[in-house]
Amino acid sequence: MGLVQVATNTVTSAVASVTLTGIDSDDVYMVAMNNLKVSADDVPIMRVTKSGTAQSDSEYDFAYKYLKADTSFANLGNTNQTKVDCMATIESSVSGGNGNGVYYLYNFASASEFSFITIEEAHFQQNQNTVYGFQGGFVHTVASASNGVFIALDSGNNYTAGTFTLYKVV
Repeated sequence: MGLVQVATNTVTSAVASVTLTGIDSDDVYMVAMNNLKVSADDVPIMRVTKSGTAQSDSEYDFAYKYLKADTSFANLGNTNQTKVDCMATIESSVSGGNGNGVYYLYNFASASEFSFITIEEAHFQQNQNTVYGFQGGFVHTVASASNGVFIALDSGNNYTAGTFTLYKVV
């Protein structure tokens, strides 16, 4: 098994969002987000794209385990949302990269299946001096082809650094 890079975006100055497109086959794809920094504390969100446009309909269902190194874990989930939190809060005060995640994308090119993503994410919470993460996934409950993902911050702040890369798993 290997990876073929499809799209990448390395943030070096403030941007409100990143869109990665190029999914054109029934293969499994993977998104890697590394060393994300933000202009103000905020939560990264994700939406699927169809023909390059982020879908903000109320068709996202998610479930994951919120892993916390300093306290007990929590189960999180909801249905009929307009977006999905794909990472816990990233703090702007953390030096170096903070947010890191790997996301596997399934059924994206299928016009008759729901697009779904598994989430594996970890980051350092400086204000609590601990590590947090998500393990789980979400589904966009619309049976039509998706061609990528849209990644932004929930409160509209900016990414100031980080690398976002879409790969095809071969």
